[in-house]
Amino acid sequence: MIELVIVIVILGILSTVALPKFVNLSRDARIATLEVIKGAMASTSLLVEMKAKIEGVENGGIKLNGQTVLVNNAYITGHWNNAWRHALDIGKDIGFTRTNATCTLNDICGVGNQRNHSGLPSSIVPSPAIARGLVMFWLEGTKLDDLCYAFYYNPSDGNSPTVGVVDEGC
Repeated sequence: MIELVIVIVILGILSTVALPKFVNLSRDARIATLEVIKGAMASTSLLVEMKAKIEGVENGGIKLNGQTVLVNNAYITGHWNNAWRHALDIGKDIGFTRTNATCTLNDICGVGNQRNHSGLPSSIVPSPAIARGLVMFWLEGTKLDDLCYAFYYNPSDGNSPTVGVVDEGC
């Protein structure tokens, strides 16, 4: 009987030490997924920029993956249906998802043509006077308001776009 109590106490101690590690692993996995999306957005943005410059398109559309993708100042725009939906090729179509919706239709959801969202670094928060240029991707089972998303922002003023991750709520 004493041995059984000792085993239960040891298991209790181990579970209190191990449980936080497992909880952090799921957070780490979400953040890692967003970092992969961030990298894909950064490389896609660079690819579109180079293609636009080679084709001499400053503002307008270029062909990418058989679709027309809009550019502004040779950078991919922050529009969803006319840019990122076609540019970020992850093997499946990611349809537009409303900003207040939980991501349920896909592993990743996205929205574009936004002006601002909570959690963005203050250095890139778009001014209301600037055209919409913010695209955000978030993961299945989460909402944008959970503050766990990757973003792309084209300021539409000739400056380079910003790509990043908001992971406060992951």
